[in-house]
Amino acid sequence: MKDHIGIAEKLNRESILRSGGALLRSRPNCRIGIERESLRCTACGMLSEAAHPASLGGKDDNPYITTDWAESQIELITPPCESPAAAHRFLEMLTDIVLRELAPRQELLWPLSTPCRLPDAGRIACARFEEAAENTRRRKLREKYPVEMLLLSGIHCNFSFTDEFLRRIADGADRKAVREAGYLKTARNLQRLLWFAVGLLGASPAGTTGISVRNSSAGYKSACSAQLDYTSVAAYCESVNRCLETGLIAAPSELYTPVRLRFSEKPTGGPVEINRLELRFIDLNPFEKCGISAADLELLRLLLFHCLLTGESELERFSEDFETVAENGFTPGQREKAAELLKQLGETARLLHVEIPGALEGAAGRLHCPEHSYAERIRKAGTLSPEWLRRAETYRDDALAEAWRLPGFDELELSTQCMIREAVKGGIHFEVISREDNILRLRKGTRREYVVQATRTSLDTYVTPLLMNNKLVSKMLLREHGIHTPDGIELRPDDDLADRLRPFIGKRAVVKPVSTNYGIGISVFEHPATEEQLREAVRLAAGFDRHILVEEFCPGREFRFLVIAGKTFAVTFRRACHVVGDGVSTIHELIERANRHPWRAPGHHRPLVTIVEDEAMRQHLALQALDFGSVIPAGEDIPLRRISNISAGGEACDATELMPERFKRIAERAAAAFDAVICGVDIIIPEPLGPGSSYAVIEANFNPALLIHEFPFEGKSRPAARQVLIALGLLDD
Repeated sequence: MKDHIGIAEKLNRESILRSGGALLRSRPNCRIGIERESLRCTACGMLSEAAHPASLGGKDDNPYITTDWAESQIELITPPCESPAAAHRFLEMLTDIVLRELAPRQELLWPLSTPCRLPDAGRIACARFEEAAENTRRRKLREKYPVEMLLLSGIHCNFSFTDEFLRRIADGADRKAVREAGYLKTARNLQRLLWFAVGLLGASPAGTTGISVRNSSAGYKSACSAQLDYTSVAAYCESVNRCLETGLIAAPSELYTPVRLRFSEKPTGGPVEINRLELRFIDLNPFEKCGISAADLELLRLLLFHCLLTGESELERFSEDFETVAENGFTPGQREKAAELLKQLGETARLLHVEIPGALEGAAGRLHCPEHSYAERIRKAGTLSPEWLRRAETYRDDALAEAWRLPGFDELELSTQCMIREAVKGGIHFEVISREDNILRLRKGTRREYVVQATRTSLDTYVTPLLMNNKLVSKMLLREHGIHTPDGIELRPDDDLADRLRPFIGKRAVVKPVSTNYGIGISVFEHPATEEQLREAVRLAAGFDRHILVEEFCPGREFRFLVIAGKTFAVTFRRACHVVGDGVSTIHELIERANRHPWRAPGHHRPLVTIVEDEAMRQHLALQALDFGSVIPAGEDIPLRRISNISAGGEACDATELMPERFKRIAERAAAAFDAVICGVDIIIPEPLGPGSSYAVIEANFNPALLIHEFPFEGKSRPAARQVLIALGLLDD
């Protein structure tokens, strides 16, 4: 008894604030994970009868995307995140990925908890899994519950306190006992306030007064919900066992209750330990693409901390029957109670680090103006109104509008985002272990791989990039393998330039640092160069490397060949950045206008890079008798650079199917010259393009960007990131 009193004292408000108050005001102090269920529907709002998309991987082992009861009932699962905002961003990423994969199938995600139009019940298939037990379980559920109930979809929120926060409030006491008591107190208090949460978040109206059919007596719950005992872990487990023994549920997974204790996995026979609470009462909010807003997730977090901090006797006076509220909405007396609870939550919010402002204000607005509640807005439109199909289409269009973007990861390089997207689709667990350096840890089964900047992997050796970085060594290795490269010389800025540059004066030439990447420091002279121009180009290149390469200019179009595991996977030609005149604007103004294109941004976070005015561009314009203040006649296309690198503002156009096989084999031989598994080979080929055309390999590139193949400005997208994952052995071909 003494120990019990001691643990209870550790969990009173004053003790928690004294020992854990600093952590309450910082982050992270909790973990939040979300499971979102949604029905796939056709473009006309009928439940889809098609199989789960194969492009979203196997649903048996995908930790992010699977199915719930029905084959057409997608379930999205976020990992535990350190804040409501982070969890919401991860859920938005998953939602966008799924919407983009459904679009070619002419399918949408139905935004409501209540089902869309349904075919005959016999045509609604249970989810099909490779594991026979999963299929059997779903068939038994179908025999026990109405199909319409099984198709009710919602949000499950998994909430846990961090180990460090629990350690702080234990303050020397038995940490396991404090953990257990803390979760149980929170769960009991939350049971008392379920009516409050359902009243504010309910979004599945029925009849003229119901606000949440999912939480009503006819909703998605087991008959044993009222029999669960939350006084201790042992009592809870015993009450679950009684439900199993009496046949109320066939398995623990059938425990459809608004608040469920979840336990960490232990070896057989080991002690169970609560590791989170699962909140299962949240309806889908159709006014949000993700089915729930970040503000409502913040509201739930505040409510859970309030349940931990507040004494049970204090919250007992607020207790109401949540099913009655689900079926009839708030009474005037309950509205007064709810208003008082919101004030208390405001006081709790002042003790916490609140990342998302407006959560309480939004809830207060729905409380005091019932017509603004989710349920009333849905009821006014009707649950099968065309509005919901229009919203589903809007959410799809929103996902497609920025098809490259992964919310929560959009500060990473786009090639890295492509890898994350394919990992999610392929059921590969991923972690970003360095955002600054774009380092991913990938895991599937027992296999683990690290990937840096999307294409730096364990497949290539340390020496490979060193060889490629040195342009002189690169030319030597390529020529040893019978591959043609441009003729040229190496020089230094303090050499006798008059003598060294003499063979190139009056000729077309290229000047570049020996060690360079992304087109930096390179000058290209398509027209005969003067000695002065060549000297200036040497000066520019010397700013990046004391060793400078001067080469003959090779006419033609520059192509990038992406070679993965010995095979050319994709080919693009890169078009140098350019502007088209309008007869009024200067080149500077035209560049500013081009940079407003939604695909352009600094760095490598979007398919196109911002066009930067620099010395190399000034020189190239001067060769055309132009400068940044020149006004270009309407319709005239002016190239701003000779080099076409994407990092220099260029545009990529897919040419995989146009490229003769001969040049693909040359690119493969070039990659083999460096023993490179993942390699970008740049080849210039004169036009018209044909099998017998001449060529020159300009360079081989370690760590080639994938974005130019995934998101070409023109032509077909190539799933290059997926191919890298196949080469790593994380996906099947």
